[in-house]
Amino acid sequence: MDNNITFGGSMTSQINFAMQQNYVPVFRSMTLTNNSESIIRNVKLRISFEPEFAEVFESTPIDLAPGQPTEISPVNIVISTDYLFSLTEKIVGSAVIEAVQDDEVIAKEVKTIELLAYDQWTGVLFMPEIAAAFVMPNHPKVAEIISKSSVYLQKWTDDPSFTGYQTRNPNIVKQQMAAIYAALQETNIAYTMPPASFETAQRVRTPDAVIEGKQGTCIELAALYCSCLESIGLNSMIIIVKGHAFAGCWLNEETFADCLQYDMSAVTKRAAAGVDAISLVECTDFTAGKSFDFNTSEKHAAEHLTNSGDFYFAIDVARTRSSGIRPMPARITENGSFRAVDYGERKKKEITGVPDTLNTFDNIILNGEHQEVTKQVIWERKLLDLSLRNSLLNFRPGTMNVQVMMTDLGRLEDEISKGSDFRVMSVPNDMSLQMADSKIFEIENEKDHLSTVIESEFKNHRLRTFISESELDKAMKKLVRQAKVSLEENGVNTIYIALGFLRWYETDKSEKARYAPLVLVPIDITRKIQEKSYYIKIRDEETQVNITLLEMLRQFFGIDIQGLNPVPEDENGVDLDLIFTTIRHGIMAQTRWDIEEYAFIGQFSFNRFIMWNDIRNRSDELAQNKVVASLISGKIEWEGEAIDKSPM
Repeated sequence: MDNNITFGGSMTSQINFAMQQNYVPVFRSMTLTNNSESIIRNVKLRISFEPEFAEVFESTPIDLAPGQPTEISPVNIVISTDYLFSLTEKIVGSAVIEAVQDDEVIAKEVKTIELLAYDQWTGVLFMPEIAAAFVMPNHPKVAEIISKSSVYLQKWTDDPSFTGYQTRNPNIVKQQMAAIYAALQETNIAYTMPPASFETAQRVRTPDAVIEGKQGTCIELAALYCSCLESIGLNSMIIIVKGHAFAGCWLNEETFADCLQYDMSAVTKRAAAGVDAISLVECTDFTAGKSFDFNTSEKHAAEHLTNSGDFYFAIDVARTRSSGIRPMPARITENGSFRAVDYGERKKKEITGVPDTLNTFDNIILNGEHQEVTKQVIWERKLLDLSLRNSLLNFRPGTMNVQVMMTDLGRLEDEISKGSDFRVMSVPNDMSLQMADSKIFEIENEKDHLSTVIESEFKNHRLRTFISESELDKAMKKLVRQAKVSLEENGVNTIYIALGFLRWYETDKSEKARYAPLVLVPIDITRKIQEKSYYIKIRDEETQVNITLLEMLRQFFGIDIQGLNPVPEDENGVDLDLIFTTIRHGIMAQTRWDIEEYAFIGQFSFNRFIMWNDIRNRSDELAQNKVVASLISGKIEWEGEAIDKSPM
């Protein structure tokens, strides 16, 4: 062979039973290129395989013009279902590609192909959505779990029936999810660590192997839980992060637009309290030796979604079904290789109870009536600074602000609104800190410690910060000085504690995240020299939603968020959860945008803030002036006096 013909095209480097069942082609197309200077006639493409896991493919004869690639498509490879179905270990095979003329091989190339075991997933690098094939809702073992689950549903709701989304009630969906969680707790499966090469191809045991073998890795447990969810008509998902996998479920009958969701914020926004479109579940929490209830498993799952760099994607199982990825058929083995391990029966007190009821915020205004655009509103908008110089749109942590340790911003706002004063303190000496690229402090491997410290200090009306005592003293001195200057020169307070920040991007391709505060609580800072300490307390002024941000969203992005004017209130101040939920609904379509629940003490104002503040807070007083009233109404608001002039 002189190899005047070369081959090109795209071949799948790995194939398994799930891919074969879902019609993933081995060859998407093939090209033959004639490298000689004359036509080569009656050439056939022939592809054979070693071992013989597929039939030999042979195309119809074609003529190859010199120097020009000729495409052969489709290349339909018929794979032996029984061969892949019975494969218990990965083997390396080969595809022999030949150009044949008059039964003579005139060109040949051999490509390596991996044949994966029946229960082997391809990993995150190649067709990761095929993991949905391991979600097997029709497996007999899944039916057994659902039968056990109905007992818990009967106990909690007096009705053992699984209704899926028929009730249109997310609380009932969560109860169904929790009932399955309880039944899996009762099954007492042991958790086993995934292989070191978690992101590459790995075995995923089917429901019978996990349940009978009483052991499962994180992705196996997630696939089992999702199998149960899908069997009762719920739309599940598998979330893959670095080194780990867990499950999720839509609380309304929805799916993502694509099989794979690479934007972590698309998940976190929908899982946030108040939005509650998705419930996340840490599946290792229902394994033997652990006694976490369903609510706790949701919190543990959410903790995996704090670093976008560790997030790979969410596999929307229901969406993959519409793309043709079907569940694998069950393969039951009698006397299989997995030996059952008896961990003893679960104690009843270790099995989850009914989940917490969701606050669905029925009073959210998504498409309410627009605010009447009066002259006053126009004046206010023109005075707003919508440039990135404004810290209300582009907040940059520095020496003039202090980040406060807090995990429940709503609780903090409630206590401040009651008039309670809080001592601001430096970071605990025994805590290690890491500063993110955004210069916002994050805790590394100390989340439990952080929560304990925050709770203990909060009860004693102390707020911990993320900086040392000397740095805190410098920052607070600057803020006290700035507050005094602002009040003396302008009569306006500019010191607030900002609760919650919108992470936003100028364009879809922007790499730099911007942060804008959402709720601004006006505070006074008091220095107690004898204690060498600083205290904050709410001022007798109104808490504000960042109107500059809302106006920027309206003008630049066409996002008109309604329902925040006047600011929603609850029994202890403003309704922070409702505000965050309303904004999350408004930005739901924005990729990578989300709300970060940080708290900062700092100065928040802009160049024309004083004028804007006067118009906003003294509108009734200003309108009493007959000239201003005329400008507002567009007509003279007083009667002119008659002028009598005698002729000269």
